[in-house]
Amino acid sequence: MDKQIVSAAPGFVRLEQVVSVSAEKKPVPIEAVNQVFKVLHGSYGSLFLAKFATGELDEQGKDKGIKSTRQVWAHGLRGMDAQTITTALERVLDTHPEFPPTLPQFISLCKAAKPSERPEELKRLGASGRAHSDATKAAREAALAKINRHKAEPVEESQLNQLKSAVAGAVALAGGDEVKELMRLDALFAPQSRSKA
Repeated sequence: MDKQIVSAAPGFVRLEQVVSVSAEKKPVPIEAVNQVFKVLHGSYGSLFLAKFATGELDEQGKDKGIKSTRQVWAHGLRGMDAQTITTALERVLDTHPEFPPTLPQFISLCKAAKPSERPEELKRLGASGRAHSDATKAAREAALAKINRHKAEPVEESQLNQLKSAVAGAVALAGGDEVKELMRLDALFAPQSRSKA
């Protein structure tokens, strides 16, 4: 675990004593987080940085709260590659048009932007890319068939949410944007849409 993050929280139990973090998931470089902060600050203005500012300045005249937050984001984005973070930044205004995302929301965007891997059961079977493609296509077709079946009849909210989740999962398996698909489905199945169908 990043010792700077632990030392930024005086009075807490040293986290490395109770949490083991894989060595392969190192925090992203602080320079990368600086770029993320520049884009988010440029997109949302003071709404973004004001959430973290404490007013307490360090020796270089930088706000300690923002400096600490950058370290937390570096740790939170561990395991994310540059392309995934860039794609998430490209999508952030679509998913968060009014307010800047929190770290957990931005991590969700990154996970949705990350290229999907083959499902575990196909990996265990040693399935080829063709088998994965066929499984993804079948899941997508089944989800679309459910949508078409339920368009004309009333659907309970819990069933609808399960259906949306299944479709978004199929989109993610196919390498698509799961978050964007969920937003599209929410708009498609909004109460006024169902009453018109």
